[in-house]
Amino acid sequence: MKINLADSSLTIGPGNKTVLDLRTLIRAHLYDLMVTRDKVVDEFEPRAVQPIADGLRLQLVNEAEGLFVPVEFREGPDGFRVTVKAGWICEQMSINRRLMSIDLLPDLLTTRVGDDGFYLLPDFSGTLVRFKEHTPTITRDRLYMTQTEWEKLSVMNCFGRKQGTRGTLAVVHKGDFFCHCVTEVNQNGENRIYPNFGLRHKPSEPIKQEDKEVIVRFTEGREDGYFDLARAYRDYLVRERGVSPLKERLADNPTLAYSVDAMRTKIFHGLKPTSLDGNVPMDIYATFAQAEEILDAMQAAGIEKAVVTLVGWNLGGHDGAYPQKFPIEPSLGGEKGLRKLIAKAKAMGYQCVPHDNHSDMYMAGQTYDPEVVLRNEDQTPVLGGIWGGGQAAKSCPVAYFDRYGPDVTRIRDLGFEGHYYVDSQSNPLYCCHDPRHPADEEQFALSQVKLTQAYRTLYGAVSQEITPAFALPFLDEGGQHSPYNIGWCLQSVEENLKRIIDRVVPFYQLAIHGLITYQESWVHGYRHCGTRKSILRAMAFGARPSMEVSYVNGANGDDYKDSIRDVLEGYRIAFEELKGTHAELVEDYEELAPEASRITYANGVTLTVNWGDNAFGDLEPLSYRIAENRQRD
Repeated sequence: MKINLADSSLTIGPGNKTVLDLRTLIRAHLYDLMVTRDKVVDEFEPRAVQPIADGLRLQLVNEAEGLFVPVEFREGPDGFRVTVKAGWICEQMSINRRLMSIDLLPDLLTTRVGDDGFYLLPDFSGTLVRFKEHTPTITRDRLYMTQTEWEKLSVMNCFGRKQGTRGTLAVVHKGDFFCHCVTEVNQNGENRIYPNFGLRHKPSEPIKQEDKEVIVRFTEGREDGYFDLARAYRDYLVRERGVSPLKERLADNPTLAYSVDAMRTKIFHGLKPTSLDGNVPMDIYATFAQAEEILDAMQAAGIEKAVVTLVGWNLGGHDGAYPQKFPIEPSLGGEKGLRKLIAKAKAMGYQCVPHDNHSDMYMAGQTYDPEVVLRNEDQTPVLGGIWGGGQAAKSCPVAYFDRYGPDVTRIRDLGFEGHYYVDSQSNPLYCCHDPRHPADEEQFALSQVKLTQAYRTLYGAVSQEITPAFALPFLDEGGQHSPYNIGWCLQSVEENLKRIIDRVVPFYQLAIHGLITYQESWVHGYRHCGTRKSILRAMAFGARPSMEVSYVNGANGDDYKDSIRDVLEGYRIAFEELKGTHAELVEDYEELAPEASRITYANGVTLTVNWGDNAFGDLEPLSYRIAENRQRD
């Protein structure tokens, strides 16, 4: 690491190849209280350089605006990290101007229009934007989705650039809960991508004290590929975020060891028609006795291992009366019928777990408590959707267990055993403004996912819908991860993002495979574009088949006989032919054609898939090949 104050430069990174201009290392966004307008400050002078244990620290100063911003640099074997010490920032002129946010490293990943290569954006499961002649566009994408832009399904705290074989991955390690990825496309012939860190939501707030840190890692990989970036991100998740590889968690965890080789199966029992107040009768789609017939049909078809997940077993059915769960819905068979169903499933060799929810609250439930509700600044409830129980309010995870914690053990004691499933945890980030349990985005998110520790401890493993990066240390399985079944989301995102997207790729799935398992979609959702095609396409990026069924049509799922018929091929491939791969890290991934790819797992198993309607090489349409060079433990 070499600093030259004469030209305000810092040379850093492997081989000291990266030169940073310290004068433009940050860009400050201020709010002028006098003229009530935003102001941008983009020139700083480096001063007060001092060594620290493993790097150096300096002040970036703009005297005219009274800003003193301390920044630290540290080198690593494959990159470097830059940290803005936000809690140490000095605002000399804060009486009339307030620092709202900071862009960090805005010029690091600059490219020219027409260059070969692409940017990786954090939207969906990873979005590629090529350096071609796009319409001039600027987008701001929250790293973790908020309600205002939930359609982007943003779950990861990274972005990157790939040019030729060389990649650069930027990971927002600290400050990621209030951070946007800004992408500037074709701005006077140049492209940029960089993080914008929020420091205040509004001028009257104090600056958020946590550090703002970006880890930059350089990679080498297949030209025009993105797996080298995914591998670097996985390494970050393990080494820096504390995510334990799945294979290392199996030995002393029989629940997880079973579920890794088992298919997630939801059985829908009861569901109310949608109404505003939730005071409508519940429709029955599978009594507990009828669910026993579904289990018999599964076993007869050859489904030997499944995590049977009961949906709507509680009072009022699915989304009918949360947070109230008891008494068990009488019209389905009551507690006696439920216990009998659970016992049968376990005797058949299946796991049997509840489908639960601690995010939504309905006034139709007798245990609705307004003191637990998430609050806006004006103290009105933060609203969710309108479902079976009526208009939902969101619960505040900081307060939830104080009121409803005992239900966790009471539900488990019904006899449930296996890989537990929590619904509606794909929530966007919120803030809570109730003075009794205030929470910013980080407190909200971590309070929500830490609740799963109780379930994970009692059951052995836990799953949730959609798994953002911050949740990975707390989870074992994620649902509904797909780079393909997102057409309805793509239609809803803002036009400036829509017009620069080249394609969505399974970047996130490849990074987290072997850290958790994941599904793409329930099998009945595959019929619109071909069941076999969709099963093969999902397996090509490591997803597993799953099904969501009922005894009588009309619920959220599918007729059980149809889903069992359609899922059998996927079940056989995933849990028989590819058994042992679901807990493995991905060693390599190559896109061979628009509808063909090859994935290689760390145990030596390689899966080549052609999910297209035309032959590719020696692979027939809608076919696959498995090659094994398995490593022996």
